[in-house]
Amino acid sequence: MLSSHGVSSPDVSLAQAFIAARGVPCAPESLPPLQALLARALGTAREPWPGVALDGARFVVHLARLLPAQAPSEDVEKFHLPDVYLARAAADQLPSALSAFEASFMPEVNAAVARLKLPPSGLDEVRQLLRQRMLVGSQDAPARLAAYPGTGPLSGWVRAAALWLALDWQRQRGGHPQADDGDLSLLVAPGDDPELVYLKNTYRAEFSASFTAALGTLEARQRNFLRMKYLDGLSIDQLGALYGVHRSTAARWVVAAQESLLQETRRLLTEKLRLTGSQLDSVLRLISSQLDVNLSRLLRSKVE
Repeated sequence: MLSSHGVSSPDVSLAQAFIAARGVPCAPESLPPLQALLARALGTAREPWPGVALDGARFVVHLARLLPAQAPSEDVEKFHLPDVYLARAAADQLPSALSAFEASFMPEVNAAVARLKLPPSGLDEVRQLLRQRMLVGSQDAPARLAAYPGTGPLSGWVRAAALWLALDWQRQRGGHPQADDGDLSLLVAPGDDPELVYLKNTYRAEFSASFTAALGTLEARQRNFLRMKYLDGLSIDQLGALYGVHRSTAARWVVAAQESLLQETRRLLTEKLRLTGSQLDSVLRLISSQLDVNLSRLLRSKVE
């Protein structure tokens, strides 16, 4: 690349793409060493997958979105770089990456669920579900490989996902009664104000029905945000990587979904119950304050 004075200037395109994705300032003199760091990371990532040609800028932007906000750029070298590279390429539907993932990681499904002794039909279904979730996704929930955090081996991440799907398959066909996770009496905790305990125990059916109805009014994407954060345990950084947006945007999406859920729950409860405004606000404040702890149970049987 030539400067305006005809002098060749160093290529810092990877560094520029990385900085733009992170949304943090960077002094011009810091770009060349950052470029060298990212070029080294890219080389390490590509080495085991010579037939997988993921664009370098695409890869470093993905690294930027996976990296926690306060982490130094040097921490990209702490990722399992070849695994992150293949996961991003497979999520982008590169045929060579899909083939490599199938050959290298789908055998992990058998290893993960061997002790469950699933019938052949069950194992086949779990494998198909894993492919759908990991490699295909949907309009509202992209291929989950894009959210692979890179902090542990991809093989372990795939095994964990396969085991989760296999247990779900087994539970659904075992005829075991499932607890109603939408029962807001689960939110009763030691030390609760006696009035709140009374309200939640007395009106728990109405709370559950209103919560479920409110959840149904959310957009499919909002329900997916909540499911992936509270059921699948994805961090804000992982959600940003999954949807290809900055972490601040992903955080706003999650907060908006939470607020919509709580506001609609309050509206429906107001229609159903003859509670004072202060009583209703007290219950909803408690639900909101414990959302991180309890929403996974409340969503498990409610989100499609």
